[in-house]
Amino acid sequence: MAKNAATATTPEAPAEVKEAAEVRVPADLRARLLKKFHGKFLPKGILRERFKAIMERWNSGPDHGNVTLEEIKAVLEDWKGTRAKPPRLPKA
Repeated sequence: MAKNAATATTPEAPAEVKEAAEVRVPADLRARLLKKFHGKFLPKGILRERFKAIMERWNSGPDHGNVTLEEIKAVLEDWKGTRAKPPRLPKA
C-alpha cells in the first residue's frame, strides 16, 4: 500500500517532465549525419572531395552554408556503398 500512497502524492511530476521536454530544441539532423563521418577514413577521390566541399560550407558560418540534409545523406549513402561487400554467389 505504501507504493500506491507514494504515487498518489505526486501526480504533477509527469506534467513537469512533459513541459521540460517541450522546451528542448530539436537536434539538427544534419549534425547527426555529419557525426557518422568523425574518425572515418574517406579514400582519395570524388567522395572525399565532395565531403571536403560540404565541410567547407558547413564551417563557413552560423547558417552552415545552407548545407542540406539530402546532400549529406547522398554522401553517406555513396560512402556506405563503397564499403559494402559484394553479394555472395550461391554454391552449386
